[in-house]
Amino acid sequence: MKRYIVVALMAFSVFGLNFSTVYAKAVPETIYKWVQSSPRANYYFNMQQMCFAVDEKGMIDQTVLIVPTVKTYDDLQIQDVIAKRRWKMMNMDGYDDLSGVAEYVHIDLAKNIVTLIEKDDLDSEWGTLNATYPNQVNDLSKMSEKNLDRIFYTTIIDYAKVHKDEIIKQTKGMVKPEDMQKNRKSDKVNKDYKNK
Repeated sequence: MKRYIVVALMAFSVFGLNFSTVYAKAVPETIYKWVQSSPRANYYFNMQQMCFAVDEKGMIDQTVLIVPTVKTYDDLQIQDVIAKRRWKMMNMDGYDDLSGVAEYVHIDLAKNIVTLIEKDDLDSEWGTLNATYPNQVNDLSKMSEKNLDRIFYTTIIDYAKVHKDEIIKQTKGMVKPEDMQKNRKSDKVNKDYKNK
C-alpha cells in the first residue's frame, strides 16, 4: 500500500498538478513570451504591448523600454503570498483565487536599470486583486548572473534589440530624426541575428 502512495505522490510532483494552476486562465502564447520557470513561478512578458517611452514632445525614447510582464504562481508561492498578507493584516478579499502577478517595468537600456512601476496581484481570470506602486529600482550590473530577475530582464532586452522595429510600431510616438539613421544602420545586424 505504501508503495502505491509513494508512486502517486511522485506522479503528482512530476506532472506539477496543483489545484490553483489547473484552473488558472491559460497564458496566451501569441501575446506573452515565456522566458523561464522557477520552482515557484513561470515568467512571461507581453510582446504586443511592450513599447518605448515617449517624451513630452511625443518623441520616442529608444533608451527606455516599457514592458508588461506576468508571473504565474505555483501553490507554494500562492500560500506564501497569502501568509504574508495575513501576517501584515492586509485585505484578503479574493486571495483564495490568487494565481499570479502582473508587473509593469521600465528598463533604462543606457543605464542598465530596471524600475518596477506597478505590481498587480491577479486572480485566476486575470482580474486585479490589489495594485501597488513600489517604484523599486534594480541595477542589473549589480545583480548575480544567476538571479532569476536579471535573467528575465536580460532576455527582454535581447528580444527588444532584435525586434526594435516592431516595438517602435507599437509605440505611440514619433521617431527622433537622429534615431532614424541609427535604425537603418542596425537593420542589417538585426536581420543577421534573426537568421542565426
